[in-house]
Amino acid sequence: MKTNPFKIVILSLLCALSFSGARAALINSAKVLDVKTYSSASPAQPGSNLKIAVVIQIQEGWHINAHEGLLDFLVPANLILDKNAWGVLQPDTQYPAGKKKSLAGLPQPFSVYEQAVTFYGDVKLDSRLKPGAIHLPLKLQVQACNDQSCLAPAIIDLAVPLEVGLASQASVPANAEYFQSSSDNSSNVPEDNIIQKYLQNNGVLITFILIFLGGLALNLTPCVYPMIPLTISYFGNQKAEKPLVILGRAVAYVCGISVTYSALGVTAALTGRILGSSLQSPLVLVGISLVLVTLSLSMFGVYEIQAPSWILNRIANTSTSGWLGALGMGLVFGIVAAPCVDPFSIGLLTFVAAKANPYLGFIMFFTLSLGLGFPYVWLGFFSTEIQRLPRSGMWMVWVKKIFGMILLGMPLYFLNAVMPPHWNHVLTPVYLILSGILLGFVFSGKGVMPGFKKFQIAFGVFLIAMGLLVYRAWPQPVELNFAAYQDSLIQQAKKEGKPVFIDFSANWCLPCKELEIKTFPDARVREELKPWVLLKADLTQYSSGPVEELKKHYGIQGVPTLIFLGADGNERKDLRAVGFITPDEMIAKLQKAEAKAQ
Repeated sequence: MKTNPFKIVILSLLCALSFSGARAALINSAKVLDVKTYSSASPAQPGSNLKIAVVIQIQEGWHINAHEGLLDFLVPANLILDKNAWGVLQPDTQYPAGKKKSLAGLPQPFSVYEQAVTFYGDVKLDSRLKPGAIHLPLKLQVQACNDQSCLAPAIIDLAVPLEVGLASQASVPANAEYFQSSSDNSSNVPEDNIIQKYLQNNGVLITFILIFLGGLALNLTPCVYPMIPLTISYFGNQKAEKPLVILGRAVAYVCGISVTYSALGVTAALTGRILGSSLQSPLVLVGISLVLVTLSLSMFGVYEIQAPSWILNRIANTSTSGWLGALGMGLVFGIVAAPCVDPFSIGLLTFVAAKANPYLGFIMFFTLSLGLGFPYVWLGFFSTEIQRLPRSGMWMVWVKKIFGMILLGMPLYFLNAVMPPHWNHVLTPVYLILSGILLGFVFSGKGVMPGFKKFQIAFGVFLIAMGLLVYRAWPQPVELNFAAYQDSLIQQAKKEGKPVFIDFSANWCLPCKELEIKTFPDARVREELKPWVLLKADLTQYSSGPVEELKKHYGIQGVPTLIFLGADGNERKDLRAVGFITPDEMIAKLQKAEAKAQ
């Protein structure tokens, strides 16, 4: 961020002139700030985690700098707990979002706190504390200003009164009026959050319509594409029923998707975990693949020839008939949509996380997922209509086997994230060639008309040719020169005046694979990225300490997330991308960054 040196000098002089009385003004009679501290439980147990609240009342006409969103030369508000004190302040201290303020002579608005603000911190108490009354020493770093001048930055010494109890004593909640607000405080929602804006400006009804449309737009993300053949395969194998019965099953199917997606979304928002990451582990992906293979085998008549175990029979029987079966399949297939992220769904995640209200979160995510599933109501309905076509002996059995082959091939998509690199280059063509042989020559049994027999052979030859073509034309990922993310590399790039491109990805992230196959190999993209320092931040171990700190530092809510840092080291937030983007979209962002730098 470039600032006018002259303005910095002026501001520094103002701070220097007021330095002599700054600390007294902050602490004593001037009462610019009135600071009080509270703990969430009494008595506190040695070695336990304790939440503290620092309540700051700010005199009318004054403000203090916020924790984030400041100009380079301003001092942020910050809580400090000395390492040698009787506890350790955890890194996830809650600082509310500030209010944007503009002052004459400064280049751009910055964030401040006015009137009143509360900071919340989690403290890990020392296990060696003795029972009795203590005061936990705490420091508050602030810089107070009004519209004409700034007081010098100051560090205020605070003490949190605690009653340390015996290990046998049970702690009870204390000061609930302060800590209740920490879980339901709209000030924690960033001002530019799209959901917050719509709620304030348009009300609840319009906001929920927007959320529904946002869910509908999720169908444009690559991770929902597998839902199309899954839906066709499942409903295409249903028995012909009355239109209302078919529509009811399709609605039940979408409700199942919505329940799963909503539960995952709320869990992700309230726990701070990336949406769908826990459901992209190898075990879960293998489990989904086994379910799909089980369903495909039932379409090949395996269970009619030789019945499997009672568990597989139950899965096969309950998942292929009735609205309850449709609901169950929707619950399973909702996992497919779980990793889908875009800027809108990330905004909803941020809003729900700030509100920490599971009921509101579930309703919002359920609305979002209804928008996501709306097209599949009609896709399921019309897929079932294939059963109304005239029956001609064995040709319907052959169509059923097509659906079975579709389900049998879907595990290639799900297991791509956990398979060794380039396995799909071999397995996908093999699958297409094998499908061509089976559908064109093996499953084309007796009882079909001669004309349809020729169609089966032609269809098989087409699949075999597609397999050979895919093998020859399979896009090979181009290994860009990404370095593993390190703060030192960013600082070095800043010194050298180079922009930085950071790719936040994970091994379990399917859209990340799409970027590696479709976007990064593009010759135009590689050319545009030549002046950039390329870093890759691996978020595979999403619950580990270093990854949590990285996610918090950059505000990462989902992967892939692409971040662009200018030559000054500051992020170009207008260029940030969440989810898969095409080569053309990537080029547009890079060219926009270059135009701004010139």
